[in-house]
Amino acid sequence: MNLNELHQTISYSIFRVIELCYSQGVTTTWRDIYLFLRFPEHLWIDDEFLDEKIYINSEEELEMMRDLLISKFDTLH
Repeated sequence: MNLNELHQTISYSIFRVIELCYSQGVTTTWRDIYLFLRFPEHLWIDDEFLDEKIYINSEEELEMMRDLLISKFDTLH
C-alpha cells in the first residue's frame, strides 16, 4: 500500500465513523473516532480539537465533511 492509498483509507475510515454517527443521530469527537479506529495515540494526542463535538445536521454537511477529510489527508506528505 503506497502513501496515497493509506491516506485514502484513513480518511474513508474516519468518514465512515462520522457517517454512522450521523445516521444514528449522535455526536462524536475526534478523540472518540481515533480511539474507535485504534489509531496510535502518538499520532493524534496533540490535536487541539480532540474533544470538540462534531455536529453533522444534514446530508450536505456530511458531504462537506467527506470532502474536508479527503483534502486534509491528501495534503499530508
